[in-house]
Amino acid sequence: MKTVKSLYIMSVIFLLTVFQACKEEEYSPLNKGGSAPAKVSDVKIAPLPGAARISYQVPDDKNFLYVKAEAEIRPGVIREIKASYYTSELVIDGFSDTTEFVVRLYSVGRNDMVSEPEIVTVVPKTPPVFSVFESLKETIVETFGGIKFEMDNPSGAEVRIYVNTTDSLGNMVPAEIFYTSAATDRFSVRGYDTDARPFSIYVQDRWGNTSGTYENIFHPLLEKKLDKTKFRSTPLTGDMNDIIQQNRPITNLWDDALTDATMYQTNSGIKSLPHTFTIDLGVKAYLSRVVTHGRVSTNAGFLYNAGMPQQWEIYGSTDPNPDGSLDESWIPLREGPCVSFKPSGLPLGEVSDDDYQRQLNGEEFEFDRSDILVRYIRFSINSAWGGLSTSFFNMTEITLFGNVEEEIQ
Repeated sequence: MKTVKSLYIMSVIFLLTVFQACKEEEYSPLNKGGSAPAKVSDVKIAPLPGAARISYQVPDDKNFLYVKAEAEIRPGVIREIKASYYTSELVIDGFSDTTEFVVRLYSVGRNDMVSEPEIVTVVPKTPPVFSVFESLKETIVETFGGIKFEMDNPSGAEVRIYVNTTDSLGNMVPAEIFYTSAATDRFSVRGYDTDARPFSIYVQDRWGNTSGTYENIFHPLLEKKLDKTKFRSTPLTGDMNDIIQQNRPITNLWDDALTDATMYQTNSGIKSLPHTFTIDLGVKAYLSRVVTHGRVSTNAGFLYNAGMPQQWEIYGSTDPNPDGSLDESWIPLREGPCVSFKPSGLPLGEVSDDDYQRQLNGEEFEFDRSDILVRYIRFSINSAWGGLSTSFFNMTEITLFGNVEEEIQ
């Protein structure tokens, strides 16, 4: 009995000792004591848009661990970048101008001691926040229901584009905020009547640097969203309306649901692309644009892959040839095909948040022939992201806009 009791006491003492040791443990430098490492040397600077690439020679010092760079990127805002032992350059970004900025380079030792700074001056190229703003403000024009514009962002910087307009009380309020890192992109702000209204636009980067503001008065063109409850499947000879896979009928294209389970998918192996399908809109209208959702999925195996359409054409007619021929009874609504755009540009099978968000928002295509009265539309899906061997396609939703001229009884 005494032996058991002794063992119990010894176990308790051991656990208390371990607990106390853990409690008193402190994080400390890898090597205590010693001096700070020497400064970096042979510094070279290459200016970049809103940034600078700085290369250097690290000190020949066993105590050296990494390089730290500090700069005031705009008044009161300090940017810090660390570069590991294994590299001899770093990029410091976030600069707000093309003037001179002072950068301090420090060598940091394994003992956490910091060298005296090596002070250099950098002159960045035009920050993306300004070049993006300059590119877009030259393209802003009136469009159906609002305004549209394009932008160039060759450096791929992460930017936010703020668009403001007036509310019912005449106060300027946010209309849209667009997030993008694409090299080129197009945007539109819609949903307004034809009354003159002011719009203002500015650009901001992730460090809070802000461009100037563009302001102007615009007159949106008349446009309404077509009533999808009037849409009807109207297959012609050769169409794939009813050749479906996995209970995914064409009516899913106008159910306003954006899921894998509610998309339209043609059956594979029936025939190679192109696949066509035809819809009776239930009205005669002058169409201004279409918004399409390919496949809204976070799965890289499906998004911008497999049967998701990559290029297609859209035709309009009031009296199509019933034999399914794409003859003169059909008029192309665009001068060229609709081409799906992948913002990230990543290889097949790799996707980004921007890619997913683009399909969630839908891809917009304006019609060049908005002067053509249309009752029927016909899609010809010419290619899919999966490549030439793909013999099916899937699309989640289509939404059409324009001016309704006549209701069909």
